[in-house]
Amino acid sequence: MHILLVEDDRDLANTLAEILEKKGYSTTVCYNYLQAYHELEHSFDCFLLDQILPDGNGLELCRLIRERSTSPILIISSDTTESSILKGYALKADDYIEKPFRLNVFLAKLESVLRRSGKLSSEITVDEFCLSTELKTLFVHDQSIGLTLTESIILESLFRSYPHVCSRQQIIHNIFDKTSNITSASTLNVRLSELRKKLGTYASHLEAIHNSGLRWKK
Repeated sequence: MHILLVEDDRDLANTLAEILEKKGYSTTVCYNYLQAYHELEHSFDCFLLDQILPDGNGLELCRLIRERSTSPILIISSDTTESSILKGYALKADDYIEKPFRLNVFLAKLESVLRRSGKLSSEITVDEFCLSTELKTLFVHDQSIGLTLTESIILESLFRSYPHVCSRQQIIHNIFDKTSNITSASTLNVRLSELRKKLGTYASHLEAIHNSGLRWKK
């Protein structure tokens, strides 16, 4: 799950990015309109846009995004006037978060729009592979590969980060977040080895990136 976060307050932007990454999201952070504009050529699963930027307006970014993407957009702004909020919705933003906001409310709104858009479905599809986190099963062509809970979490981490790299630390955090089990780096290596054996001829899709992490590749 890749999120574009546009926020000119660097402390707030970096704090939100850190929290989002701990929750399993991959983030690209931009601090101004121009940086964000150049990122629009890439694909994102969600957009978090500050409305008031030093060199432009987040609502204009919202308009440009809607011309090319149906992914959910949340406007984040200290401008709480009715006209600004209504303009955001008129530009087909999915929700509006007023500053200052409570972190739990922010995360709840984010998960709500992702769920409504189908981004948090229990089934995640990457190319010909479909992972059911509910059934803990990977489907490919006419095959089904049963997974342990940990294996399912590993693949979910990679699928939600696809095509980007997911750090080993993030995977370990995701395992702890969903199982409360502390996983060491060596234990993760064992689980990855077991998963590769289970994937068989599809194991080549699970790629280790030196000093970076893991990713699912075509």
